[in-house]
Amino acid sequence: MRLLPPIDTAHSAVPMLTPLSDAQLARDSSEQPTLSSQQTPYPTVTQAPLPKAQSDALTVELNALYEGVMDSLGSDDAKYIQRIYATVVYSELVARGLLAVAGRMSSRRSQIGAWLLGTSILSFSKILNNMELGHNVMHGQYDWMQHPHLNSQKFDWDIVCPVPLWQHSHNYLHHTFTNIVGRDHDVGYHLIRVTDEQPWTPEDRYNMFSTAVLAFGFEWAVAFHDIQISVDEYADSPNLHKIMQQKSRALFAKIARQVGKDYVALPAVAALTLGRRSAMSTLSGNIAANTVRNLWTWAVIFCGHFTEQAHIYTHLDADESEGDWYVRQILGSSNIKGNKWFHILTGNLSHQIEHHIFPDMPASHYASIAPQVKAICHKYDLPYNTGRFSTQLRQVIGRIHHFSKPSEQKWQAYQSVSAADTTTHSHKSTPESETAKGLSRFLPPVVRKAIAYIW
Repeated sequence: MRLLPPIDTAHSAVPMLTPLSDAQLARDSSEQPTLSSQQTPYPTVTQAPLPKAQSDALTVELNALYEGVMDSLGSDDAKYIQRIYATVVYSELVARGLLAVAGRMSSRRSQIGAWLLGTSILSFSKILNNMELGHNVMHGQYDWMQHPHLNSQKFDWDIVCPVPLWQHSHNYLHHTFTNIVGRDHDVGYHLIRVTDEQPWTPEDRYNMFSTAVLAFGFEWAVAFHDIQISVDEYADSPNLHKIMQQKSRALFAKIARQVGKDYVALPAVAALTLGRRSAMSTLSGNIAANTVRNLWTWAVIFCGHFTEQAHIYTHLDADESEGDWYVRQILGSSNIKGNKWFHILTGNLSHQIEHHIFPDMPASHYASIAPQVKAICHKYDLPYNTGRFSTQLRQVIGRIHHFSKPSEQKWQAYQSVSAADTTTHSHKSTPESETAKGLSRFLPPVVRKAIAYIW
């Protein structure tokens, strides 16, 4: 199944604009207000932050930076991603070997040591596969190589989410409608309230618990994310069932392959060749590595999108220009400081600002262009949000906790809606949760939807 058209060559995420003269820039810059330099936590944007002349001039500079990098791509970039791929493959082989032989070790200490080492290497391999390899290859960053499998149409990563579903919800919806409430479904992932623009409900009191569940099972949330989005997106389409059936079948087929590999096939092979204890060490190591990868991925993604100064947009401007799009990507993203290996393990999403303005640029170039992007942001009085990992993560947790409680205005709005619902309750149909029968009533609604569309 393929939901997106093939991408043969790397290209900018947005079209080109004609440069403006200095006279035009000076004249138009006084016509509209610029973004306020006064920062408040959890800012919301209701109109284009920059005057048109400035946003157009910003576009010219960013496009020139983009073209300079893309024109320089060559053998060094190809070798880099091939080395990353080889590292993923060989580290996984070593890790799985260590996990298997851990069960055959004679002493308890050696068993624990081999298991910890194997689990650590497997976690490293899965993180690298997910972030620097899978995420970036599936963005089309290396399609220009015309490699037989390191391209956005053929590559498949080591998580339960099928590539086409992720490309639809992430490459298209998230990167096109970044941080627009109601259009970008990554704003809260339908689970967590992260802005005042989202209505408050009593379930939001459990924001912190929901976040913990999301973090530990992040690959599963990503897998079912597109199902929930598509049910609404294609609600009026006569082909709704056919589309959802295709997506659901692809999803459960991928889940079966991943679960079968990590939790059935590999432990079974270890049991048949080395015994029951090797099967247990393999199974437990796989569970631990997948959990570590989920937690790491969640932390990196949330630190890139939900810090204090990550701006949320209330709507999509019908007249949004290329420059406005660039500004929205900059304001809605946050970077994380770190060393070279830290950046690699984040898939260079520690440079989330650079990634959002240039999603199809090979991510290994983000660090080198970051100073120039930062200088351009300062030139146009745009915040360039960056900080240490601990700082950004603390801000994320603070934001999630803050929006678990309603403002007085939101509380009054909730009470009004609740009172109206009570009045009309007798005219409402039975909720889906009440109609579910058997074990299915314990499944999340989105999982029940996915199962229903299989047939």
